[in-house]
Amino acid sequence: MHLIIYYLIAFLWAIFTGFMFSSTGAAGGILASFGFITILGVQDANSIKVMSEILVLISPIVILHFYLRQKRFKKLKKILFLVGSTLGLGGLLGASLGSWISKSYLSDLKSFKYFFGYIAFMVVILMVYKMIKQKHNNKNGKSKKIDVDKFSSLKDGEMSKFSFKTINVKIDGEVYPIHPIFIFIAGFFIAILAAMFGVGGGFLFVPFLTDIVGFQVFFAAAISILSVLIIAAVSVSVYLSMGVHVIVPLLAVSLVGILTGSTIGPKLSRHVPNDWLRYAVIALLLFIGIAYVF
Repeated sequence: MHLIIYYLIAFLWAIFTGFMFSSTGAAGGILASFGFITILGVQDANSIKVMSEILVLISPIVILHFYLRQKRFKKLKKILFLVGSTLGLGGLLGASLGSWISKSYLSDLKSFKYFFGYIAFMVVILMVYKMIKQKHNNKNGKSKKIDVDKFSSLKDGEMSKFSFKTINVKIDGEVYPIHPIFIFIAGFFIAILAAMFGVGGGFLFVPFLTDIVGFQVFFAAAISILSVLIIAAVSVSVYLSMGVHVIVPLLAVSLVGILTGSTIGPKLSRHVPNDWLRYAVIALLLFIGIAYVF
């Protein structure tokens, strides 16, 4: 009976994690890790990392399919995969390095929880910043779009000739200059941090793509999901190749839960104010940060 309750809790928490991640686009890996550590009592830090990343790997598959079905993405698929794969290529190297560093130097659960708490605080800061900036932009009628008149002849969803220095892409009538080498390097460093703590890295990808590259939020979220998918796959492979084991029954139950939550998230979230969901995530992350650091 105790075992049934244990796996039921794991299933319900995974549903909650998938729902929140697919609805807000943030903190999926952190919520998964918190569940394994505090709610389910897993003691092996490395197992926690790899199982969390497997869950993070499953959720973006469902969410990315949801994005690609939308009409607005039909013309933007080439740009989406160009930017996402460039981040992912940098992330391939970063995730490999980050996984090795974490397995070698961050295997103690107490130390892992301590630094993990700071990651939770970092996500809170980024989420609050994003909400304040978004409301400020809406209030003042400001746009994050970058207009490049020289390339206004480009059709929507098209890009200029490929160049390692600069590629100009057109999205919703606006032209954005992107720099592949810079994006590659950003993917590398974000992936190191994400792989070290078993999280997806979406909490860094989205601010990078909106505030630095200049993309609109809807497009940045889709690119982030694709990048997280690539990085999580690489990191999981590296962890498993180094002999990190997973708790198969627990992981299996959690996978069913995360798949369920990620599927119903985009549908149910339409009926819940987005700010409410963000506030809920922020409150939970603050609790995790305080509990693990102090």
